[in-house]
Amino acid sequence: MFIVYTLRWLLLAMEALIAGPILYLYVISISAIVTEKKRQTKTAHFSCIAEPMCSTFVVLIPAHNEQDILGTLLDSLAALDYPKDRYTVHVVADNCTDSTANVARATGWVYVHERFDKIKRGKGYALNWLLHELEENHLSYDAYVILDADSVVVPTFLQSMARELAQGAQAMQACNTVLNISASPSTALRFIALTLVNHVRPLGRNGLGASSTLSGNGMCLSRTLLRRYPWQAYSLSEDYQYYLTLVRHGERVRYVPEAVVRSQMPTTFAQMRTQDVRWESLEGGQKTWWVALKLLGSGLRSRDFTRIEAVAELLTPPLSFLVCYCLLAFVASLLLWSLPGLLLSLILVGGLICYVGTALYLVRPPRKVYRAFLHAPGFMIWKRWVYFVLRRSKKHTSEWIRTSRTISIK
Repeated sequence: MFIVYTLRWLLLAMEALIAGPILYLYVISISAIVTEKKRQTKTAHFSCIAEPMCSTFVVLIPAHNEQDILGTLLDSLAALDYPKDRYTVHVVADNCTDSTANVARATGWVYVHERFDKIKRGKGYALNWLLHELEENHLSYDAYVILDADSVVVPTFLQSMARELAQGAQAMQACNTVLNISASPSTALRFIALTLVNHVRPLGRNGLGASSTLSGNGMCLSRTLLRRYPWQAYSLSEDYQYYLTLVRHGERVRYVPEAVVRSQMPTTFAQMRTQDVRWESLEGGQKTWWVALKLLGSGLRSRDFTRIEAVAELLTPPLSFLVCYCLLAFVASLLLWSLPGLLLSLILVGGLICYVGTALYLVRPPRKVYRAFLHAPGFMIWKRWVYFVLRRSKKHTSEWIRTSRTISIK
């Protein structure tokens, strides 16, 4: 009996440990709902006010062998509801072996740059190189928008960014979501996952007065900000690396849900492999706990809520881990017949249901997304395998590899 009592207390201690991140997600979810209600009220009240269109933008598109899908993005940029003389588009064909550069040139209005460097490869290096090219040619703009080549944007994208710039924002993140939601169960589940990470969490965090993260696609950075903090992020997760740089210096990233960018997602687990490994990499291979410790120390010294809150976001485990742990805790509570453990595990599961339910409530997805939940167990097993690969092997995170896709624009 002593062993059973010991295991029961150990189970409760572990459940209490995981309760922190789930409570954090629950608070973020409530904040997201409240913030969305306020946003809808404000939008309805000020709908008659014209959007500011005086800011100048340059759209930067790093592209590596994207000849089949780049044209779709350029078509959506040509259709932007924004003065044509107030924005330009620059494509950098980075180490391309196909006709990506020719696709961009064929438009007649896109500026094309070709870059060949077999050592410094990847999106981070391509962006740094392109920014230097613009500076050397004395091309200056109010803000820089970074888009992935496999995306499309809504016509009011730049209007929304211009409004935030006019209100003093320096770093902004668009709503980065899925284009081909109905292509397969994996894309439908990816839509839910990205809604949670790229909509619910940044919306809730901004509502609390904290910073959104940068998701790489749909970032908008002011010229002033880039001069203060030059782009020097070169890891596979260069967007998160730059976000951490900004937060460490007390900057806040503002989430702009009205500015929507939709990306083509891989439709099979095999195609998802390189993308998931890249997404789950942290800044140059640094340990999460070490990054969080430095951020926490900086936040406490400066008494900055933004930095302290960013630690909570950084240390929150992936949803697949939380779900698996809660299910294991529930089963262990039954085997040990621990009523407190059983009750706590049910509360934790309830918190996760509220978190996922917030995404469904806010975006009202098509019916096919709900049917995709039948494939969720396989999706979570896949995600756990990805984390295992990252911990065990360096070869998967040492170099950027293009994600293959099935072209299905829907």
